[in-house]
Amino acid sequence: MTSTSYLDSGGWINTSDHKKIGLMFLVWTLGLFLFGALLATFLKLKIWQGGVDLTLLRQMQTYHGVAMVFLVVIPIIPSVLGYFLLPLQLGAREMALPALSRCSLRFYGLGTVLVLASLFTAPVASGWTFARPDLLGGGSFVVLAAGLALMALSWVMTGLNFIVTVHRLRAPGLGYLDLPVLTWSLYLTSYVLVVSGMVFGGGIVAVALASLRGQALLGGQTFPLLWQQIFWFATTPAAFFALVPAAGVITEVIAGMSRRPVIGYRGLVGSLATLVVASFLIWGVRLADSGQGAMATFTFAVLSLLVVIPVALITFSWLATLWRGAVLCAAPTTLVVAFLVSAGIGTVLGLFLSNLSVGRFLAGTMFATAHIHYVMLGGVITALLAGVHFWWPKFTGRTYHQGWARGSAVLYLVGLNVAFFPQIMMGTRGLGRGLVDPAPGLEGLQIISTVGMVVLLLGFVFMAFNLVRSLVLGETAAANPWGATTLEWEAASPPVAGNFAVLPRGRGPYEG
Repeated sequence: MTSTSYLDSGGWINTSDHKKIGLMFLVWTLGLFLFGALLATFLKLKIWQGGVDLTLLRQMQTYHGVAMVFLVVIPIIPSVLGYFLLPLQLGAREMALPALSRCSLRFYGLGTVLVLASLFTAPVASGWTFARPDLLGGGSFVVLAAGLALMALSWVMTGLNFIVTVHRLRAPGLGYLDLPVLTWSLYLTSYVLVVSGMVFGGGIVAVALASLRGQALLGGQTFPLLWQQIFWFATTPAAFFALVPAAGVITEVIAGMSRRPVIGYRGLVGSLATLVVASFLIWGVRLADSGQGAMATFTFAVLSLLVVIPVALITFSWLATLWRGAVLCAAPTTLVVAFLVSAGIGTVLGLFLSNLSVGRFLAGTMFATAHIHYVMLGGVITALLAGVHFWWPKFTGRTYHQGWARGSAVLYLVGLNVAFFPQIMMGTRGLGRGLVDPAPGLEGLQIISTVGMVVLLLGFVFMAFNLVRSLVLGETAAANPWGATTLEWEAASPPVAGNFAVLPRGRGPYEG
């Protein structure tokens, strides 16, 4: 086995090395996150300056939603941390299907190019759920739909690759109940990616063909309603329950930074599995005002409220692990706190939206917008940032400036809450989404929200600068700077091309 670092072995363009693919996904997804955030900030500033054209508003909202949900939130943790870490945590040298890893990245890149091509040629203005067939835009929507279909195919490839890898490439002695929580969360999410990817990809292609023919979906007369059922069935597990792999990341960071084994390991894994099953049972809560039957709406609402039980069990496990642990005061810990605050607020907001009496009023307001951003940005993206800072020494073999990283994380957390907490307040006062002019009497809250988005972006840019700076000026990292106990920390930092000089044997979860 070569002792050369994976960073110095072979090229990048045609590589099937899972570690290089994970880093390339990191660059793609964070670049698209910055693009989506800039779209939202630009739109806020335009409204603040005195209004914006309605067509431009719809177009920017469409592509902001598409970029953030389908290009960033759904794939970012599996494609970045999943590809890099899964074989390492299993004690394997590579993914089970390395060619599929390369194809997944290429389909993702091509899909991104097509989505952006539709934006810069003839932007679609139907909203990111594509619920308005009269605003799909014909040929330009076909280009957008082709990009999203390729994106969905990338999800399916990633999911299948993870499933086969977990089944076939575990280290000797590494049973299913010996797997780290992150590996479990990626394994469970893989089934979501496969199912949601096939349903969403097939559905978006059918919508594109129907729009070209000028017909309703599947030749019927219920295009919007039928499509909305398909859309929310596919995207509720993949997007809103992207918190499942996020929870896996946070668990690993908590265990590593507190230097304790995960308390309640089996209960936590069972709770994650329960969330994955529940994610396919509650899509109808989004359709309460779309002609859905009263009994169906009530059932979906009850199931949505029950989701809080596994969420509470996961939270108790985290708190028990932190209790009396020797917690390191470092950037990953700060980002864990940011996640707990933001995802906690998002969970509480979700309870209000799941309540039939209150949710009908709040669903069309800025309250729902705040909920989506607290879950996806405050939850998924914050977990990703915590994971990147935790495993950065393993990724690159370099350490970053801790003070700068903690300060950037605090700035990010402050900006996140200053940006979206005023939206909760505006939503409770009845302010709807998609207004092109500042709302009378709420100008102050809108200005505060806009300032918060700028602060959030600055925190993100400072974090990125600090990490890039470490590639040149950072000190050489130890193989295991945090004292963590999962198998990836037995590899060198950065790992060699085949991950391990000698393949490790499996052991119980979080046993040193």
